[in-house]
Amino acid sequence: MTTNETKKIAVETFDLTKSYRRASGAFDALSELNLRVAEGEFVAIMGASGSGKSTALHLMAGLTRPTLGRVEIEGQDLSKMRDAALTKFRRRRVGVVFQSYNLIPHLTAEENILFPLRADGRRVDADLLNRLREFWKELGVEEQLGQYPDALSGGQQQRVAIARALATDPAVILADEPTGNLDWTSSQNVCEIFNRVNREGGRTIILVTHEPAVAIWSDRVVILRDGKASNEAPTRDFKDAGELARFYQSVAHNAQGGSES
Repeated sequence: MTTNETKKIAVETFDLTKSYRRASGAFDALSELNLRVAEGEFVAIMGASGSGKSTALHLMAGLTRPTLGRVEIEGQDLSKMRDAALTKFRRRRVGVVFQSYNLIPHLTAEENILFPLRADGRRVDADLLNRLREFWKELGVEEQLGQYPDALSGGQQQRVAIARALATDPAVILADEPTGNLDWTSSQNVCEIFNRVNREGGRTIILVTHEPAVAIWSDRVVILRDGKASNEAPTRDFKDAGELARFYQSVAHNAQGGSES
């Protein structure tokens, strides 16, 4: 992987902070996150529940606004965009994959995949549809195109969701616990798809997970704890997911001053 210093930057956050009000006072779900992701890089953000990793992803996707700081995608400052412009930018340049798939139940798999294109007012002609169907075949969803979400397995639904996220040819794919509802085999199949999309398609991917067996597929792991970045490391430093898991636990241990959670 070429270093960030010699590649264009796809996503960058500057002191990214998200605060919420509670009865006991203000609470920072994310605090001053500074992250730089190069074009074509695959980054996994790890952390336990409540660590701020999903908050970070939602802020990077422009799904929520930061309290402080900013996000830039392809040099575009999301904080300077009005809601309509932000929606259009996200629809065209950012693909989001959710843990719960977020497929529309009354639409077929194919209709779900094409929905972002139609919502953006793009014409889906025969040539485009043929190109998309070749890609869907590579993703292994061609046999499910006419089926509705409730007839699909979790792994099939997630592959459809990935195809939908890629339909608009986005610059960046953001995935929020995409394997969280899947069994081991389906989880690894989804990881293989992300790996292929990254390696062969050159897509920039930021994936949130708490699973070392998922994070090990990335180029680099960033660990969050209590809304802050605790540590990071390239995955080439680990021979397998077990070694990454031990590193992750050691970071959590040190962050707590010597007591495991």
